[in-house]
Amino acid sequence: MAIVELQEDLYRTIQVNGSVLSLQEYDSKLLCVDSTYSLHVFSKELMLEQTTQLAKDAAQPHRYSNAYSASPFGLVCVPIMETKEGIVLRVGETIKPVGTIDDHEADVESSAFSFDGRYYATGGQDGRIFLYDTRHLSVIGSLIPRADYISSLRFSFDSELLACAGYDKTVVVFDMVQNKTRCTIKTPDVVEKVAFCDNAQKLFMILRNGASMLYDLVNRELLSTENLFAAWPSSLAISPDERFAIVGVRGDSLYIVNALNNSKIMEIKIHASGTNRIFFNKDWLFIGTIDGNILVIEYQKGQQELEEAVKKKDYKTARNMIENNVFLTIHPLMKVFDEDWPDILQKAIALLNAQKVEEAVELVQPFIYDQEKAREFDFYLAQQGAVRDFNKCVENKEYAKAYDMTLTVKFLVNTATFMTLENAWSRAFAQAKRLLEDNPLLNVRKAESILKPFDSGVKREIIGKLLKNHQVFSQAEELIKNKNFKGYFSLINQHSFLRDTDLYKKVYLLGERNMTEVFKLEQEGRLEKAEEIAHFLQIFPSFKRAATERIIILQQKRFLLAAIESHNIERAYAIVEEYRALRSMPQFKEFMKDFEVVFEKAKDAALNGRPKTVMLTFGPYMSIAFWVDRIASLFKVAYIHEIENKIPEGNINWRVTLKRFIDRFGRDPMLEALMEQHHLEEELKAIEEEGSFIGYRTAKLVEEIVIFYVEKE
Repeated sequence: MAIVELQEDLYRTIQVNGSVLSLQEYDSKLLCVDSTYSLHVFSKELMLEQTTQLAKDAAQPHRYSNAYSASPFGLVCVPIMETKEGIVLRVGETIKPVGTIDDHEADVESSAFSFDGRYYATGGQDGRIFLYDTRHLSVIGSLIPRADYISSLRFSFDSELLACAGYDKTVVVFDMVQNKTRCTIKTPDVVEKVAFCDNAQKLFMILRNGASMLYDLVNRELLSTENLFAAWPSSLAISPDERFAIVGVRGDSLYIVNALNNSKIMEIKIHASGTNRIFFNKDWLFIGTIDGNILVIEYQKGQQELEEAVKKKDYKTARNMIENNVFLTIHPLMKVFDEDWPDILQKAIALLNAQKVEEAVELVQPFIYDQEKAREFDFYLAQQGAVRDFNKCVENKEYAKAYDMTLTVKFLVNTATFMTLENAWSRAFAQAKRLLEDNPLLNVRKAESILKPFDSGVKREIIGKLLKNHQVFSQAEELIKNKNFKGYFSLINQHSFLRDTDLYKKVYLLGERNMTEVFKLEQEGRLEKAEEIAHFLQIFPSFKRAATERIIILQQKRFLLAAIESHNIERAYAIVEEYRALRSMPQFKEFMKDFEVVFEKAKDAALNGRPKTVMLTFGPYMSIAFWVDRIASLFKVAYIHEIENKIPEGNINWRVTLKRFIDRFGRDPMLEALMEQHHLEEELKAIEEEGSFIGYRTAKLVEEIVIFYVEKE
């Protein structure tokens, strides 16, 4: 793994008043909040346009605080330390406060805005997480409280998921679309930062103990844990194409990590005391340090020359461009180094086989900045002796010895020489089979003689079977010739040795090609044709399970499209509820927009404390299981505002009212905050029941939550 210095001609420095706590681009301007509560606005040319100090006498935040954030739509979240509160500002021609944060029982520890600008979230030292709507600047939800501080919050790029890390060494991934927990991840230490990658299919995490973790959100399994960093990691950004992570530490290094497999590619020395914020825009990479510097890095410098070199497959020149700008390592054009590597490796192996070691090393040199590629080539380089002996065996027609070598040195089957060996075997096998077909009694000795050079542990069984059952091999060929695949696989079940033939390999490849075609047709939307091929593949034992699964998905896709076309919301959502993979279909995502329109209308009623109007607005969606958690989240808001609106009226039967709420939503932080605000904590303490945060799934949602002692006229 290379350690390099950040080239001086790649960056310039902007100075602010304190540790850089937030960086964001808005309207081609750079927004920065530092640890002196100063909000700086820089022009597109990175000239300072305005600075506003938001709190002069407040306690200063920690140099590595995660509490401050900004939206790509001009909102900035600024918690004030030791007050449990904060302000939300809007940046325009002037900077003005537009909202407050006062829902936590302790200081805000982390905050984040969604990339689509619709939401922001705050996590506190009280273990609570609140979700806010940026249009109304009001709380629209909360997550189940945690036992310890919230260390980091991060939305996915599509704003559909929110990752919440805590000092309890747990990361909760929350589904913003359905308003429920997607998964919970236990970690060996506190997660300092989290980020989504690979189209929100994976979660990349950096931990205080210097480790990084990669989690598969689709299959809900941990893919990798690696101890990559020499110091406490403190900042994280994902590259625009979501393939790489840039990680800063409490020290003078940046790390480039492959976010798709959690492997370290490069360490870059930047001569800073520590980094707390990393941010990409289309032109610059911004590194915010704790000593008040923002490094503005021209991370795409040399892009045009790199593009020309890549088009020409001039890997050496492309690699030289990377030497001039280390950040070109993460450029999307560099995918070609991954795509072309298998072919380059095969050419290098061929050179090694020919004892041309220096040429092989020179060929792979532009590629082995990647540790995995370097290890792969080094393996073959170390096996030169075995390759040389194997080549000699094949060259001298010592075929049996060559095959026996493949039993102990497995990689030999990947060499070009092995293909030469297999071709020789195929010719001998075909010749012997023809002789036996012509006259088995007369030609058996000739067939034995032809096959004898191949009599090894690898081929001994198939040779014996041919000599005794030559008619079976002819029968297999006849079945395939007549496209009777069902009969062919039935024959294989009776004679398993047929799996060792070239014919079987060809049939298997046919199955692979057809399976690939199924996926291609599915992507193109040609579902009926894809289903037709999948039915054919059910004949192939190796593909039967995958083909059957695909048929089910293809059928459900067709049913879903029909339901969407007829606007049968009950049917459409029932299908997706059963087959979760269909949620990513573009047609379904478009279909969900109808609900979002209804949700926004219902939200207005909820924030005004009118749950009956919320119920009427949702209409038929009230019975859709897919939306039950999301709808309930809005009813919770509606009930909170209904209670708040009716407190001045007095005469509320608190025991019944609070029990009705707690039966549906438990002792929710929003309810606790409201009762405390109106000095009604004792009423809440008098309720013994704890309820459930998901009680609404069994207790029916009601038109009104407040019950009075006397009937209101």
